[in-house]
Amino acid sequence: MEVIEENKMIDVEDTKNKFWNMFIIDSIIGNTDRHNGNWGFLLNKETGNIEFSPIYDCGSCLNPMLEDEQIEKINKTELKNMAINCYSCIRENGKKINYMSFIKQMKNKECNMAIKRLFVNINIDKINKFIDSIECMSKIRKEFYKEIIKLRYDILKETYLKI
Repeated sequence: MEVIEENKMIDVEDTKNKFWNMFIIDSIIGNTDRHNGNWGFLLNKETGNIEFSPIYDCGSCLNPMLEDEQIEKINKTELKNMAINCYSCIRENGKKINYMSFIKQMKNKECNMAIKRLFVNINIDKINKFIDSIECMSKIRKEFYKEIIKLRYDILKETYLKI
């Protein structure tokens, strides 16, 4: 937030909204690498217009280092722990934020507003269809992705209903 608030060239409120939108999506996909070098702005040199860049560098989401053989051995409890125990690069009081705990606490007004903005647009059925449509992905990985996203989605839904 300091980086955003110190910048004199951007619309601070709009940027905060987009940042928190990105945070919510990162929480669902389990992006563990969204540091200040993995989000930014696009500058149109002709007009001087600055806008929030499209989201990029999501290579650390959805547990990319797990092999299919490892995924097959994950039981329901381990899967739930993986879904819940996912941490952002963003720190609060010197500690990395656990996405799900942070969201469930509902202490951050801007995060809560992002949940309200985004949740109604998250269509779990479309997400599942998209995952199923990826031909080069194994069935076990598809099921893993759908299950871990659904667990995080359910936490987001529970929070949305309380806000």
